Order: sequence, then C-alpha cells, then structure tokens
Amino acid sequence: MKTIKRKFQKGFSLGEVLLSLAVLTAGIVPILGALLGALTTSLKNQDTIIAAGLAQEGIELVVNVRDNGVLSSASSAFVGFPNGNQTCRIDINALALSDPVTNQIECGGGGIQYYFDLSVEPSNKVYVHDNAQGKFKRKIFIFLPPGRDEAFVTSAVYWGAYDPTHSTVDTDCTALNDCVRAQTVLRPWK
Repeated sequence: MKTIKRKFQKGFSLGEVLLSLAVLTAGIVPILGALLGALTTSLKNQDTIIAAGLAQEGIELVVNVRDNGVLSSASSAFVGFPNGNQTCRIDINALALSDPVTNQIECGGGGIQYYFDLSVEPSNKVYVHDNAQGKFKRKIFIFLPPGRDEAFVTSAVYWGAYDPTHSTVDTDCTALNDCVRAQTVLRPWK
C-alpha cells in the first residue's frame, strides 16, 4: 500500500489571531481618543476666535458712535451714549452710527443682545446680526459716569449657558464659560 503524504498548510491559529487583534485594538484606542480630544479642542478654539472678532466688532461700533458724536459738533462726544450703567446692543445698521445727535445706542434691560447667524450664501460667509437666533450672542455694557468725560465699554460675546451681566462680565466672562470680552475706555479726542 502506498502512503499518501499530506502537505500541511501553515497558518495562524485562532488564539494567535485573537491576540494580534487585542494588541492592535490596545494601540488604536488611545490614538482615537487623542484625535477626538484634539478635534474637540480645535472646535472650542475656533468658537473662541470667532467670538473674539465679534466682541472687537462691538467695541469698534461704539467707538464709531463716539467719533461721529465728536464730528457732529455736538456738546459732547458721548451724545449718542446712554447715561449711567447700561446694557446695550448695536449693529452695523444702527441709527446712532449715522446720527448720534438724534439717535442713541439701543439700550435696555439685561436681556438686550444681538444673536449672530452665519450667512449661508457661499460667497459671503460672514456672521450677520439677528434678533432671534444664532450660536453667538453679544451684549455691550456701557458705563457713562455722571460728570466725567469718559465711557467704559465692555463687549461680551457668549455661546454657552453663561449669560453675562454688569456685575459678572469682568470676572466670569472667560473661555471656560464660553464667553469672550473686549474692553476699552473712551475719551473725546477733540
């Protein structure tokens, strides 16, 4: 009788395959965790940078009202400003920008703010002012002390649960609270 020689194919056993999968998984999971953390940080930083630009825009709009007040030959550079400690809002179409003598910056209670919505037109990706919706919100705090020729202005942009007030904006408006602020002291230049 003739013996048949069988060729044995060499391969991996089930245990070896499972062990290699476990080692591969143990190496990939931390890398994916690090990538997810980096993405989260990147998105948070993007929001902070956008908010900083919107906060600075708020300051610039108030500066324009002051400048137009000076140029209008009014009795005060702050003719378009509210007296006292006010929570305000202003956008690029504000009447106080074009005529501060007859129009003041819009101010009211603590809830006065502007929302910002990203324009959906592909050629014009800018944040536009909106009264009702948007990720970012901006309040402008103006303090015009009686008898002094200067105004203290804080522009706060926030996008989380924190809602700034006059008493908390200087201490609690931080990136950790999803809030960014810009501040300036305005004086007449003429």
